[in-house]
Amino acid sequence: MSILSPLFKWWVNAWPHRTHIRRQVPRFLRSCPEPFRGEVLELGAGRGDTSQKILETFPQVELTAIDIDPDSAAYFSGLQHKYGRRLKVRQANMFQLPFDRDAFDIVIGINVFPHVKPFSLRKAIEESLRVLRPGGLLGISDKALMKPSHNITRDAIAEILEQEDCEILHSSGSSRYELWARKPYPVPPPQG
Repeated sequence: MSILSPLFKWWVNAWPHRTHIRRQVPRFLRSCPEPFRGEVLELGAGRGDTSQKILETFPQVELTAIDIDPDSAAYFSGLQHKYGRRLKVRQANMFQLPFDRDAFDIVIGINVFPHVKPFSLRKAIEESLRVLRPGGLLGISDKALMKPSHNITRDAIAEILEQEDCEILHSSGSSRYELWARKPYPVPPPQG
């Protein structure tokens, strides 16, 4: 049984959302400050619209798409047939990612963080950074919600990333925002 509301499922299939994906996702991916390649983790992959756009645009990418909804994997069967080993799909919670530390070159979240409660934001970012390789990129593209009690802003995300010693490489927008940050390399212990 799906854990997502019927209204949310309707919105994901609606033409405004699909048009938004066709326009917003390529722009966000082009804003990546480095070549978009390697092993990529997509948080909250939903029905696979963004995943397909990534795989079409970047043939050098191996994509792992996760979503908390158990029904989302069914939407990926055609994409998995088309892209083969370049696409892996898993049901997973972004607060407890089932991957080893330092497993991905890039972690992205598109239209995911507004669904995170503000008190859980730090945990979601820490978990994303845990699975990101040193020097890897975290990309977030989202829209700030109108409900002040549930609003996650670009500045709130950037503040947590800076506290985690990440370098903010690109940050733009306010109501519709995008942000790219680099996970720091480990500091070698002092010699002596």
